[in-house]
Amino acid sequence: MNCLYVIVSNDQVTIDAQIKKLCPNSNGLERIFYDLLETPIERVIEDLDTYNFFTKKKVVIATNATFLSNEKKKGEIEHQLNSFEKYLKNPNPENILVLITDSLDKRKKIVTALLEKATVLDKELSLNVVLKDQLLDFKMEQQTLDYLITYCGNQKERVLKEIEKLKIYKWEEKEITIFDVQEIVFKNLENNIYSLVDSILNANKRDSFSKYQDLLLQGEQASSILSKLANKIRLIYQVKILLNEGFRDLEIAKQLNMHPYPIKLAREASYQYSEKLLMEYLLKLAQVDLEMKSGNPVANLSLEVFIASI
Repeated sequence: MNCLYVIVSNDQVTIDAQIKKLCPNSNGLERIFYDLLETPIERVIEDLDTYNFFTKKKVVIATNATFLSNEKKKGEIEHQLNSFEKYLKNPNPENILVLITDSLDKRKKIVTALLEKATVLDKELSLNVVLKDQLLDFKMEQQTLDYLITYCGNQKERVLKEIEKLKIYKWEEKEITIFDVQEIVFKNLENNIYSLVDSILNANKRDSFSKYQDLLLQGEQASSILSKLANKIRLIYQVKILLNEGFRDLEIAKQLNMHPYPIKLAREASYQYSEKLLMEYLLKLAQVDLEMKSGNPVANLSLEVFIASI
């Protein structure tokens, strides 16, 4: 096993999966983490050269190795790269160093020296590949997996957290179904946005305000909620038009380059509203968007004013 690795990625799921492959929890390796925005590389080298008292081997994982890229971050500390270059000439075979960076600037002398010694892991892992490793002892059909991914709004980290919940829930049966996903996984933002869309299009002020406040409590910003509202109403409008032209869900999904599940949700919603009503609200939301971007001190209240006017 090599003792120098570089993970080139800004995707946390990929980074976590690569680290897990390099040092599985089961092999007794000691893991030590450093953030190179806060700790100089020379301190990391010192740790790598320190004798191991409790384990034969340790893995030192250093994140934010921006000195390997052309990126500069505010408040970044100075690193003594001479000590790192020296270490690269004679790395400690007893320990493993894993550097994590968003990118590599191959014009830099330190990067050239590193690439002569290190193994570079720069392939972003798909969520399906990561999940396959997570589900080795479980049965979960691809259709169910796709449903979960969409249900979680394609948020990789949330999907992995929900998989862990589902595994605990079905520990004895070892099979996860769509029903289990519906039973255990909380509704994601997409479902909540559709619920808000229904309340607004049905002119239910009280329910609209309640659902809007719930989204704010979940950490959503007003501008983000507005954008998602407009996108959902636009999708419903597009799906309604295509349905009238004789297209089916899978054909619409292909036409719009989307997963079939949100198309299904939009189709179900489209039966309730006319094209005229959907376009009317799209125009209203476009006006709210202009007001929110105007720089006016009360611009953030524009969405609340809109909801109050429905």
